[in-house]
Amino acid sequence: MTLEEYLSRGRDPRYITTDSRSVFDPANTVFAAIRTDLADGHRYAGDMYRRGVRTFIVEELPQDAPSDAEYIVVGNVPEALAGIARARLEDIHSGVIITGSIGKTTMKELLYTALLPYEDVRRSPRSWNSSIGVPLAVCDMTRSDNQGAHILTEAGIDAPGQGAQLSAMLGPSHGMAIITPVTEEHDEAFASHAMKVAEKLAVVKGASIIIYADSDAELRRRLEEKKSTDRSLRLYPVQQGQFPSIYHALADKAMELMGYDEEKRRAVRSLPLADKRREIAAGSYGNTIYRDGFTADVRSLQEALDFMRRHATPSRPKVLVLGELIDREPEESAAQAVALANKFGIDKMERVCPELLARIHTGEELRDSQVLLFGRQTPLMTNIAEALESAGHDTILEVDLDAIAHNYNYFRSLVPKGTGIVAMVKASAYGLGSIEIGKTLQSLGAAYLAVAVIEEGIALREAGITMPIMVLNPVTNRYPALFSHHLEPAVFAPDELSALISEAKAFGVKDYPVHIKFDTGMHRVGFLASQLPEIAKMLSATDAVKVSSAFSHLATADCIDMDSYTRGQLSLFYEMTGSLRELIGYDFKRHILNTAGMMRFADAGTYEMGRLGIGLYGVSPYPGPEAANLRTVASFRSHIISLKEWPEDTPIGYGCKGHTAHDTTLVATVPVGYADGVNRRLGYGNASFIVNGAECPTLGSICMDLCMIDVSAAPGVKVGDSVEIFGTAQPVERLAETLGTIPYELLTWVSQRVRRVYVKR
Repeated sequence: MTLEEYLSRGRDPRYITTDSRSVFDPANTVFAAIRTDLADGHRYAGDMYRRGVRTFIVEELPQDAPSDAEYIVVGNVPEALAGIARARLEDIHSGVIITGSIGKTTMKELLYTALLPYEDVRRSPRSWNSSIGVPLAVCDMTRSDNQGAHILTEAGIDAPGQGAQLSAMLGPSHGMAIITPVTEEHDEAFASHAMKVAEKLAVVKGASIIIYADSDAELRRRLEEKKSTDRSLRLYPVQQGQFPSIYHALADKAMELMGYDEEKRRAVRSLPLADKRREIAAGSYGNTIYRDGFTADVRSLQEALDFMRRHATPSRPKVLVLGELIDREPEESAAQAVALANKFGIDKMERVCPELLARIHTGEELRDSQVLLFGRQTPLMTNIAEALESAGHDTILEVDLDAIAHNYNYFRSLVPKGTGIVAMVKASAYGLGSIEIGKTLQSLGAAYLAVAVIEEGIALREAGITMPIMVLNPVTNRYPALFSHHLEPAVFAPDELSALISEAKAFGVKDYPVHIKFDTGMHRVGFLASQLPEIAKMLSATDAVKVSSAFSHLATADCIDMDSYTRGQLSLFYEMTGSLRELIGYDFKRHILNTAGMMRFADAGTYEMGRLGIGLYGVSPYPGPEAANLRTVASFRSHIISLKEWPEDTPIGYGCKGHTAHDTTLVATVPVGYADGVNRRLGYGNASFIVNGAECPTLGSICMDLCMIDVSAAPGVKVGDSVEIFGTAQPVERLAETLGTIPYELLTWVSQRVRRVYVKR
């Protein structure tokens, strides 16, 4: 059917999604199949049908479409979503559109919280602010009666042409616009900063009132120019002044123009800004703690539960600890929270109360579970969170899951469309934690996870990861475990292949996927070209195993001066894969490009997969401008536990081998040492750690559990301040260079006693 036919029948789906991972109420969900440069949503329609979705927006009918499903066929799915959003907004007479460079979500959440006690106000979820996200957000917040509601829509652009698209969809129903600070962010995507500003103003084309952060000269100039041709336009430049933040100042002006008196506006100044972080970390009593500090309403709870569902281990109980919600109808909100908990498979729900805190302290409550903490950050909620958090080591390794996703998508953009990504999570994902990163990669649609040994693969399976897993070094006597956990082995020697075939027959498997490794120049492991007839004969004589892929490893892809060697490896690899195909009589996938290979040789040959290693974790394998495209994933941090002033030449540490360099040297003690992964060679001033933006050199030796640093140059330093060993301010590459090693080694050095905290925004 057409979209017009569907809408004319009065259908108003409760949920519209383009993300096959986020379906939790399939009977009331419409799945829109979006095509992008990286993926095609039509591929997931069958899976969505099997999960219970019965309505689809598509650009083409699938073959053998089920008769009990409805397919809305359109020429362009994003345009269809925009059309649905326009129809939803026709009855809206009070709305605010929020755009800018930074703080859009912060602004939206602050205004939402400020208006909620007085208005029926709805806002777009989290950061759904792209050209696809905005129409989905409009559909989300207008899925019930629109009459009298204030609609707060966040709209962001990061490429030319998007402003006009969003303006055409949002139309004149949004009478007020708020522009948060405009910065240089995303300037590189436009011909000039001025062009980017023009795009942002295109978003708010239909607004009659524009409140803006008065911090960008080009924005100010263009707005004044716009007003000179439109006398009805009302402009309100805002600066922070005495307000806690520019966002509080913008919210105050918006509420003033909406008619709120000084007393109600004054209350806004005490409202906290939204915490957009979600965290996963080990807790006390064997628990895994999920924290979400976002605006504490039912709509945000839905997303927090979805986040937990994606990362939860199916075999472990899931518990929701629910605090106060900010919705206007507390009883209705509580009932909705219970319904959501049931839909997301929560096993137990606890309300925040003093009795719960007492039971946690005595160990009577919440053991060996996955616990989501959600609600307003009241003192009682804070106490419960502290009781559940691990009381162990204060030093943490923070892992940014958003950066993992960014880096993954960057490398996908380098290789031809449809190329599968084999993501390396061996050695506990280079020390960062393979389970949470593996779940993130499964959610992103990686083709394979790759581990070094069977035990690593078993741990991923036991954590609930179902995607294909490749075992790169599977020489083992644990063949039953390999087969029963459906781990796919790499094979690189004739004896090993023979043993694998024999064990597969004994286990009763057929066409079990294996991955044949060739030695094309690394000279580590792998079949040689001369061995191809032998292994082809073995493979052709059995139906127990079947070649799923053939691969090799580039030895010099990151060596700029050895490209001829790399091209020789590539040439030999394609010769060997071609020969093996002819000898065994069937096709298989090929992969030879590693991280550096994808960055430098993406167009050098034909392949179906690429293997992504260190680049996934934000480290470029070679120096060059491409490194700027990667985001830092890991931040290794501790904090100051002691501060003392010492005169010049005071001995510091074991053997009195460190000495203060100047009068009134301020020395900080930090609870991190070589048992945590800080190499002893970083002592004696050979390295600096970052405190309050300043580089603070080490003093004396690195101890097992402690180290000392000179923080004299750190502004406003105090006990409790964060100390970054490596991270966004201090790249891990810098410390690796100091030690004459590679970043891989530093990442894998971080001890398991250091608490891993996984963050998503």
